Amino acid sequence: MSRPSRFVGPVLCLFLLGCSVRHIVYPAPPVNVPEAPRPLRSQDWSLRDGARITAWVYEDRNLAPTRPAVLFLHGNGENLETMRQSGLFEELMALEVPFVALDYPGYGRSTGVPSETSLLEAGSVVLGWMRDYFDTRPTVVVGWSLGAAVGIGIVAAEPDGCSGLVTMSAWTSLADVGASHFPRWLVDLAVTDRYESTKAAQKITCPVLAIHGSADRIIPVEQGREVAAASSAAWLEVPSAGHNDLLSHAIVWDQLSDFLASIEASEIPEGPSSL
Repeated sequence: MSRPSRFVGPVLCLFLLGCSVRHIVYPAPPVNVPEAPRPLRSQDWSLRDGARITAWVYEDRNLAPTRPAVLFLHGNGENLETMRQSGLFEELMALEVPFVALDYPGYGRSTGVPSETSLLEAGSVVLGWMRDYFDTRPTVVVGWSLGAAVGIGIVAAEPDGCSGLVTMSAWTSLADVGASHFPRWLVDLAVTDRYESTKAAQKITCPVLAIHGSADRIIPVEQGREVAAASSAAWLEVPSAGHNDLLSHAIVWDQLSDFLASIEASEIPEGPSSL
């Protein structure tokens, strides 16, 4: 019988470490996502690797054609059904805008494997569809936590692809977040996805609103400030708000409503001047 290679132990440890890190970064909740409940409807797209992405779409034909259409990108521990249960979609409907919320690859009814590459592709594909489908409307990307990183990434890759961006609880990079909780050397060894949000934010040219809780213990507020500065964003720091409770604060929705109104106003063409 041959002796086991001396490299088997370290390789196995790295494999297990990588699996553990992936579960931390992408802890898709084991909550079944049904077909979209009314007044939402389901929409699917295919990615390059054959994965199928599912989203829920809301539109109200009575809304003014100038109202922005919102792409909402959720956090790493959510899916469409958990967002529905939390009342998020009612909050979005109250803004009186059409919106699309997708499940990332490997989340909910979406197939595939979650990664930085696959999430950015999914977000880009859906955003492109929205520009065509809601062709009379400005498009605004809104992302929270992991969704903020995805939103920054897709907007930076296509600066003219949307009219506005809202980041909530944004990080400077995934490695920086990890290093605020674990030794940096371990993070650098184990984390392969980077989500370099500060670098990406420097490429963004559309209006940006950045929101962060002052008491966020998951993604330090200092990181949100740095990303906001890199994108020349309007900055809202919510006193005493943490990470998971940020969207429960009314001021967040008030500022989001005002931001969408400003995007709408900037997109309405001026009429002929009178003499």
